Formats: sequence, structure tokens, C-alpha cells
Amino acid sequence: MLSSSLTSVLRCSALCCCISCGVLLHDLSFGLGASLAQVQTTTPLKQSALREPVFNRSAYNPAVLHVRFTEAVDRTLDSAADAFLDLTLIPASGKVEGLRVELSKSVFLQKLRGLYRQLSRQESLQVDDPSSPSRQLHALLIEGITPILEREKITTILLAADRGLQAVPFAALSDGQRFFGDRYAFAITPSLALTEFNAANNPDQRLLAFGASEFQGLSDLPLVPQELNRISAAAGKDQFLNREFTASALIEKAGLSRYDQLHVATHAEFKPGGPQASQLHSGAGPISMSELASLRQKRQGIPLDLVVFSACRTALGDAEAELGFSGLALQAGARSAIGTLWYVDDVATSAYFVQMYRFLADGIPKAEAMQMTRQAFVRGLVRLDGNQVLGVGDVALLSDLNPLQQRRAAAGFSNPFFWGGIELMGAPW
Repeated sequence: MLSSSLTSVLRCSALCCCISCGVLLHDLSFGLGASLAQVQTTTPLKQSALREPVFNRSAYNPAVLHVRFTEAVDRTLDSAADAFLDLTLIPASGKVEGLRVELSKSVFLQKLRGLYRQLSRQESLQVDDPSSPSRQLHALLIEGITPILEREKITTILLAADRGLQAVPFAALSDGQRFFGDRYAFAITPSLALTEFNAANNPDQRLLAFGASEFQGLSDLPLVPQELNRISAAAGKDQFLNREFTASALIEKAGLSRYDQLHVATHAEFKPGGPQASQLHSGAGPISMSELASLRQKRQGIPLDLVVFSACRTALGDAEAELGFSGLALQAGARSAIGTLWYVDDVATSAYFVQMYRFLADGIPKAEAMQMTRQAFVRGLVRLDGNQVLGVGDVALLSDLNPLQQRRAAAGFSNPFFWGGIELMGAPW
């Protein structure tokens, strides 16, 4: 997380493999449909709830979308193109389909930088304009495969994206009508080998939550205590705040098999130079990213189901630490991890995770819980009311906001800056 005195507080494939994925997805789709039979699939018929996000259990239909980048100088039909994107869709039916898109690397990077620039400034993404970065990137990455997604009635996508494509904020890409993150539930993985295709089967998951709100030499994060208090019921959670949050406590407690979920809310710094250079800030000092790698051995083959880093730029990495903190959590054996692509807003991020965990508590799969949270933001259901931030059903997500926090929240949270950079990695279920 990073502070600003002016406006905001920021936190800082082979064919046989494809066929196997299809079989696993078919089994998963059937299994989730059966296990989520108790999840409510309709919204109460009251006027204020008509726009509330809904999880339709009966329509659940996952697929894998592999996006591969290939240098192709002098090998394209379009003389202006110098690379290929090969998109391969593996639906639950097992019928593999694909297409190739030609592109110019320089134009692609220009559009991606333009999108990040708009997001960082909280500007309109100009989705009505087909030449806008959001529309252009959607046209390259999603548009060609959309007819197949619609024909197969895909609801959930596991994006297996090559390095270099993992920094794309897919949720903020638009077809001119809806954002990708509004239309689809999705997760990103750097490798299908790191992805667990079987759904978690523990209905009594226990959450381990760590947070720091007070620092030396860094701006305070006054909403972290509320975030930890509200992300889960006290009976199913153990939490450690400020001085109780130490490197040894994090590694020791997270290594215990009784915990299924780990949530960390603090400042983070990703720096080039390998895992040793990047740090999470505990209440007692920094924790290097490399220290988290010991969790795989400590968990003794019982992976954490979900690791959440509620901090800035925890989903960004480099050649030595692909996908940053979140990627390292996957390598350490976590089934899924959530991180952020940019310097996120403190108020919006705390509200996002409180709302997301409420959906998870209802038995909704991770990717759908995040999609529904994005939908709540897009539709204006997450909003300021006095000194509170209300969420779905007008239930308070945060309270007792100070005047500065209220001013930041007054304009609303519908801009993709507030929700488009929070990404799920690994298993979407």
C-alpha cells in the first residue's frame, strides 16, 4: 500500500492434456452442482434487491481458456503484425476449439499501457469507443472466442495465460456492453500443473487472518482492524493484529492444517531481484516473500484452500517471481490465491473483501464470489451512506469512516480502478 496526502490511501498443451481437462471440468461441474444444492439461486422479490448479484447453480459451466503468445516476425498474414495469440478453449464437454489472432507487439503494449494509465487516474475507460484500450484489448483476447463461449454457455473460465499476458486486467476489458469481469467468473493460472481441478470438500473452513494498521515509516491503514473483524464470523476465524502479526506467527500458524484460508491485510512492496527482495510488512517488521515458500513443507500435503493478500501489487511479478506474492502462494501449495495488480484504494479494497467473504460464506465458489462482488461495485450496490459503506442488501461493510475516507468514497466505486485489479489465481472453484 502507498499513501497520498491529496486524494487517497492506497495498498500498496497437448491434446491428451486438453481432453483430461475437459473430463475433469465435466466432473467438477456436476459435483459443484450437487454440492451447492443449498445455495439460494433466486433473489427475494423486493424492489431494492432486483439488481442484486445472483449465483445460478443450475447454469454453472466451467471451461479452460489457454492463451499462448508466440513471436512471429515475417510469419503473419498481416504485414503489421509480428506475433500470434493462440486461444484454445477446453469446455466441460471436452470438445477442444481454438483460433489464432495476429497482433503487433508494440500496439498491444501501447494499448495495455493506455489502459493502465486510465485506471491509475480513475478516468473513464471510454467503452463506447471501439478504439479505446479496453475495447481493443478485449477484441484481441476475448472477442474471437466469444461465440464459442456463448454457444457452450460457459459461466466460469480458468485462464491459462502465458507470461506477459498475466498482467492484463481482464476484468476491466469491455465488449462495449459489459466488462469481462461482470459477464464471467474467472481465475488466472500461470500453469495448469499448478491448478487443483477437484473442488474443496471441507464445509467447515477455518480462516486465519493477519493484519497491520500501524507502521513506522509507512502510512497507517486504519480500516484493517475492521476488515479483519468483518471478513468472517468470529467463531470460524483466528486473527492477529499489529504486534501480534509477526513473521514467525504467520509461518507457524499458516502451517497448521486446521486452517483452510489465510487472509493478510497490510502494506506490500514488490521489487525486482527475486523473492528475497520483496516484502510484506507485519506489525513487527518486514517479511520477505521467500519466507512464505516454507509453507508447502509445513502444510505436509494439506494445501491451503485460499490465500488472500489484501495489499498493493501482490499479483505482479517478474522473471524470478512470476505473479508475485500470489504466484508464490500457489507454488507453496495453495489451491487459490488473490492478489492485486496495482496500488489499490484502502476503503474500496476493505469493502471488496468483506463483501466477497460474505458470498463465500454462502457456499458460492471463489470465482463466482468475486464476479458477484464486481457486479455489486459496477451496479452501485457498494456505496457510501453517511459514515458507512453499504453493500448488497444495504448491509454495512465498513463503518465510522473519517471525513477524508468519506470524501474519497462519495463519488462511488463503479470505476474498474476499484475492483478490476483484484485477481483470483489458481483454482476458480
